[in-house]
Amino acid sequence: MAPRNLSEQLLHDIGQQIVNEELLPGDILPKVEVLSEIKGVSRTVVREALKGLIARRLVESSTKVGTVVRDRSDWQWWDPDVLLWASRSKKKRQFLLQITEVRLAIEPSAVKLAAKNATDEDIRHIQKCYQRLEETLGNDEEWVKADYEFHNSILMASHNEIMFSLVKTLHIGLFQSRQETIRALKEDPSPSYGEPSEEVLARHKSVMDAICARDENLAYQKMYELLMRVVELIERRNDGENI
Repeated sequence: MAPRNLSEQLLHDIGQQIVNEELLPGDILPKVEVLSEIKGVSRTVVREALKGLIARRLVESSTKVGTVVRDRSDWQWWDPDVLLWASRSKKKRQFLLQITEVRLAIEPSAVKLAAKNATDEDIRHIQKCYQRLEETLGNDEEWVKADYEFHNSILMASHNEIMFSLVKTLHIGLFQSRQETIRALKEDPSPSYGEPSEEVLARHKSVMDAICARDENLAYQKMYELLMRVVELIERRNDGENI
């Protein structure tokens, strides 16, 4: 998601500053002509960047006051850029926990629906995605992709288009969450779960098996347990917000 031009670069720079709380709610941004001089870009570039921030509800503009940073509660959190900035922010740990909490609110219900609604073709696709998980074990980059596809296959099998679309908007945060979870698993000192790679694979298999058995309640339970393990791993990180 690299910025493609100067206005997008400026949009990303200021957006990241706001999400990092280097610019706080109520702060007034410099005027267009001042920002133009500071950043070494044209006023047109600045105006386009500010339009992008306004569209994402990070700032609001008035002729009397100028361009003001808005409260976090006003932000357009579902926007991919806002999610990207949050995933790179100083409060990344808090962001990852919130992403996982959203998953807890959606995915157990989705997997229950998958156990109920999945077609034979859906089941085969879920099994194929699980097989890909097995094949990518030990390759962190490929595992992240395979894990995303596995969970997507379950959401698709739920046959709830609104639920699938909602989770799809979070894909940037979900990728970041998976990367951090892998790091946390490797550092996890707990002996109660066994070898990390075997543990995580077994948890995914239990979800798949419950779907294949058409056991809705068991599928819900296993997905809930899997996601609670993710919460535990994120919370156990001891190095502050910058995980």
